[in-house]
Amino acid sequence: MTDRIGSRKRLPEVLADTLQEEILELTPGDRLPTEAELAERFDVSRTVVRETARLLVQRGLVTVKPGRGMTVAEFDGRLIADQYALLLRLSQGSFDQLQEIRLVLEVEMSVFAAARRTEQHLTAMREANQRLAAAVDDRSEFLDADLAFHEIIAEASGNPFFSLMIRPINGFLRDAYRKSPGYSFEACNTVQEHIEIAEAISAGDPSRARFATENHLRRIMRHSDRLLAGDTGASRAS
Repeated sequence: MTDRIGSRKRLPEVLADTLQEEILELTPGDRLPTEAELAERFDVSRTVVRETARLLVQRGLVTVKPGRGMTVAEFDGRLIADQYALLLRLSQGSFDQLQEIRLVLEVEMSVFAAARRTEQHLTAMREANQRLAAAVDDRSEFLDADLAFHEIIAEASGNPFFSLMIRPINGFLRDAYRKSPGYSFEACNTVQEHIEIAEAISAGDPSRARFATENHLRRIMRHSDRLLAGDTGASRAS
């Protein structure tokens, strides 16, 4: 390790890169060597090892617990999702622009879902829509079922990148709709549109899935101002 100190990267970063390659070959829950063992193996100080551990935690690769040291983390993309959600909140983008992102992502996402969905996905979509229909008078439950439906479609697409992108967007939407009195005024439209999307995906019909999803999202875009303003004549959707 000492012969790489001349690298432009700091020593902890070089060590983190080295350990990352090893970690990717391990199983979540596996324990890494102790601080002392790593220091001896790479001929570095324990301070360097501690900084390396901090970097690996930041990357979502390991967890550190007292008495257990570093263990391989379960990688589920939460760190990426958290960072993405934070960027959404700090950006200068508008709610309408966020809906444009959804339009670009989710329309094609539903197309892939129509081609790749499994029976498990179809069952999950039906259950989410049943929860949705049963919760028209329960704002919190309706919101949970509403957003869960879109996450199921992301999973059904068979592309994990869709899920990584949809989760933080849904987190942003959850905050926006939870604070808005205008979220609760056209539940029936949302329920019906979700059913149409689910039926198209279940039928394995990409064109129909594209049309149903675009119709759903464009309705949200048309009514976004009134939705967030809480106009009792507005539509609600997610």
